[in-house]
This record gives sequence, structure tokens and C-alpha cells, in this order.
Amino acid sequence: MANKKKLFRETRAYPVIFMLIITVIFIGILATFYQLSFAKVQKYRETQLKKMVMGVFELPTQNIEIDFARNITIREMEDLIYYESRPDSILIGYCFPISGSGLWGTIHALLAVTPDFEKIINIEIVDQNETPGLGGRITESWFKDQFKGKILINDNILNNFVLIPENEISKENEINQITGATASSKALVDMIYEDVKKYNLKLRADL
Repeated sequence: MANKKKLFRETRAYPVIFMLIITVIFIGILATFYQLSFAKVQKYRETQLKKMVMGVFELPTQNIEIDFARNITIREMEDLIYYESRPDSILIGYCFPISGSGLWGTIHALLAVTPDFEKIINIEIVDQNETPGLGGRITESWFKDQFKGKILINDNILNNFVLIPENEISKENEINQITGATASSKALVDMIYEDVKKYNLKLRADL
């Protein structure tokens, strides 16, 4: 009796080809959804960034697009994009991005300074991957608020803040670190020092 011819789905190649086809279909679906949502995601990120920039200057954000256009001017110098806040034609200060290595990845933040660069107006964390409940606490208001009004540059000397325990009373050049998250606390302090040192002379000369 002649051997019965096997159907293709009974061959060893069938499951491999079947999985390849399914994989291609799902990749195509995911790619389509990505392309369809890309513009919306970008718009959302831009809106969130605008809110953060407005936030470091403590400006209203009832209508973010209108308020941002009225109060903020985007500036560019070489490879640096920064923001100038001039509501009612009165210059409040400048905001520029800073970044540095945290414990588990790069921390991105916004630093707002007075027009003369001598004081910090505010700081906001844009993105971080620090340990939740430990380093992730750099986003908490009590920690960020410590930087408000701190002397940044005095007699053309850049201040390098010193970390002290969380429950101690801080002096002018001191910052209370987060208990159990010294590395994350230090990362933010180092970011401020290194990026201000890098951009300070360029920005002040350009402004």
C-alpha cells in the first residue's frame, strides 16, 4: 500500500511557519497602533512639559496653550533649548533642562533661576527611574521645595550644596537628603552644579 501523502499542517515546518505568520500579523498591528497614537503621545508629552515649565515659574495653567504662549518664550543656544519667562513684559527668569545619572537611570529635571542666575526659583523632576519609596521620593514637594530661593551663585562662585540628614535643620548651602536614598539625593545636587557650571557662562553671555 502506497504511503499516504501528509497534509502540510501535519509536517514539522507547519508550526514554525504558522508562528512566523502570527508574529508578522501582530507586529503589523502593533506598528499600526503605534503610528496612529504617535502624534497624540507627542502632543501629550509637549503639553506636560509646558505645564512643568509654567509650574516652575508658578504661573497659571487654566488654558495651557494660551498661557504658555503669553508667558513663555522658547530660546535656543547651540544645543541647548531653554525657556524665558516674561509675563506682562517683566522678566522673571530662565528655565533650562538638567540631567544626570541616578541610581537606576538618567534623571531629567527643569531648573528655573533668576535673571542674574544668582538664585534658584524652583526645580521640577521631569523623568526618573529611582526606587519607589526611596530615591523616587525626589519628586516629593518637601524635597524639591528646599531648593527654592537657594543662593546658586555668589560673587561669581557657583554654590555646591551639601547634603545633611533628612531630619536636621538645614543652613543656606545645605539640603536635607532622603533617608535611605543618598545616591538619588546627591544625583540631583550634582546635576544642578554640573549643568549650571556648563551653561552659566554661555547663557549669561548670551542674555
